[in-house]
Amino acid sequence: MSRSPAAVLTLLLLWPLSASAQAVMENPAMPLAKNAGRVLALTEVWRITDDAGDFFLTGANNLQIADNGSIFLAESKQFLKFSPDGKFVKDLYKKGQGPGEWPSPGAFGFGLRGKDLFIYEPGSNRCWRADAEGRLQEEIELPGLDYPNFVGVVPGGVLFLNFTFPPRSEWTGKSMDLPVTLVEVATGGASRKARDAAIFPSRIFVAPHRADFDMLVVKPSPDGSALYVFNGWDYRIDVLDPVSGAAVKTIKRDYPKARLVLTEAQEEDRRKNDLPKYDYRPDIQNLYPTSDHLWVETSSEDKAKGVLYDVFDKGGRFIDSFYLGAGKTLMAVREGVVFCQEKREDDALIIVKYRVGK
Repeated sequence: MSRSPAAVLTLLLLWPLSASAQAVMENPAMPLAKNAGRVLALTEVWRITDDAGDFFLTGANNLQIADNGSIFLAESKQFLKFSPDGKFVKDLYKKGQGPGEWPSPGAFGFGLRGKDLFIYEPGSNRCWRADAEGRLQEEIELPGLDYPNFVGVVPGGVLFLNFTFPPRSEWTGKSMDLPVTLVEVATGGASRKARDAAIFPSRIFVAPHRADFDMLVVKPSPDGSALYVFNGWDYRIDVLDPVSGAAVKTIKRDYPKARLVLTEAQEEDRRKNDLPKYDYRPDIQNLYPTSDHLWVETSSEDKAKGVLYDVFDKGGRFIDSFYLGAGKTLMAVREGVVFCQEKREDDALIIVKYRVGK
């Protein structure tokens, strides 16, 4: 299946890792928890609906929680702010061509650091820092970046994956190397510089009318002191130092592959665009770091139970595994609570905060 080049889950990075420089945590198929494989016990705290008409939920692609508990939600043509108890505060989205404004209504990336918002708008290739009310504080230059892919915010600045597509004349239905650079763009002060943290070889399959990327997830820890990386297909998570780009730890676990089943329309699209055929899904679909744990969204799914999530402690030990529940799309995790996107019986989208049971 093809994926958008603007998505976080994109490129396959073959990280040049040195076995002597990192710890490798080899975990078994089953976690330490005796009740692993259960459906997670969740108690609703509150829910966000668009019934009042102040905004309209069409499918959130990014939800983040500030240090004070405020909630920021990226939606198409909307950048919504809610209070810690889920009450609507305002829409921070500003359409226009000026500083701190979005010229196009497409997807955008954002991250939080302290009281600041860092916003990247791919349509204009601009990045800026705003306060919690959306007021522009500074424009952030992106020197020498071709197609930046927003990763997140770390103490030194903003992280991007930067890559350059081959010319269209070479899109002839073949796999190609595609170098990718992890770039940190410094913020604050009069001088802003881009620093290459690491350079990686990658692969891309290019057909005449479509490009197909292998899976990549890159997520910074809440304090920005580590990067969690999944690339490719097999269950392996590399923990990187965002300053040097060096791998400090690798987490693995014995994992059964989940077969990839395409719909008739997806299969027709694959054949039409001469894209590769894959037998299995990538083992990992997303990563959710918290202050003390790492939640891993796996490729295993049950119609009645939902998606299977693994949990690792800071040392990389596989401590728990559970299903989130049917119909729940995880948006964010904090210690003891989760935020999920769901559909009501009338098909209206809602955001629900749950307290996690023991």
